[in-house]
Amino acid sequence: MGDAAAPTDHGQVGRILEQRARALARPLAAEEPDGALDLVIVVLGSERYGIDIRAVREVQPLQGLTSVPGVPAWWAGMVNIRGTLYPVLDPRSRLGLPTEAEGEQRKVVLVWNDRACVGLLVDDAPGVTRVAAREIRPPLAGTVDAARPTVRGVTPDLLTILDVGAMLNDPALAVQQQPAEGGMGR
Repeated sequence: MGDAAAPTDHGQVGRILEQRARALARPLAAEEPDGALDLVIVVLGSERYGIDIRAVREVQPLQGLTSVPGVPAWWAGMVNIRGTLYPVLDPRSRLGLPTEAEGEQRKVVLVWNDRACVGLLVDDAPGVTRVAAREIRPPLAGTVDAARPTVRGVTPDLLTILDVGAMLNDPALAVQQQPAEGGMGR
């Protein structure tokens, strides 16, 4: 005997399960109840950036960066963190910053969205700050066009807030694999 309250249409059950899955997969509210955002501060040269703490998985000292031939310049290489390989993005070129000599104390900030987990190569990650959402202003007028979609705004103390989701969803970051000339299969 079946439960009279249970839906009998498998399509309806599927729709209900899909709605529940979407609700559970939905990210937490963009702001804390008090209207503030917690940001991980990262340093690139003389510039400071903030990344929403919910997009940061961890911060590690840079060790064992291996370059990958044939990828665009903004990909610094790959790192192995506890047995998992992560691609590492050098955000300097995407943000219009000069490429500087490698420092000894650089760090990798693992950031993620619903599609990927990627390391960002930074000079330092000195801490976390809380910013009231109402204090965030639009990006500065001099923001490089390529960086504009990845910049969410600027705080009163000139901390530029990066939108990690927009950064990781940028189609320009995709590496198009093309068969090598004279390779196998000819």
